[in-house]
Amino acid sequence: MPTAKRGDDGSGPLERRAKLGGGRRRERELRIRISDVEYEEIHEAATRAGLACSAFVIRTVRTAIREQQPLDGALAAMHAELRNASRQVNAVGVNLNQLVRHANAHGQVPESVTWLAGYCFQVVRRTEVVIVELGRRLP
Repeated sequence: MPTAKRGDDGSGPLERRAKLGGGRRRERELRIRISDVEYEEIHEAATRAGLACSAFVIRTVRTAIREQQPLDGALAAMHAELRNASRQVNAVGVNLNQLVRHANAHGQVPESVTWLAGYCFQVVRRTEVVIVELGRRLP
């Protein structure tokens, strides 16, 4: 969880960029020259975002990089799999509604409820695996 740090102007807490995995810190330094106007624009935007200037610049640059990168085939396949899983879960929901309506009308729970519950569990479990893998591949 990010820690709070007072801004350069003492205006209030700013979100600090978390350490890299395993408690590692960023070792590299990138120095750039900017005008006073550019500095004020960056500082104001970072303050509005609740970030330190360096964290704001890193987040903004990384977002721009991601937007320029073409979507690789593995990410596109995972996206398609998640969309398919979403359709399957929706279909399971429709079937469950029909089974509940049947159970209420006839006073008995159909045998297919057990199968449907198992199928739903499999779809959700596969979806969770894809979500974790997708998270690993995102920058």
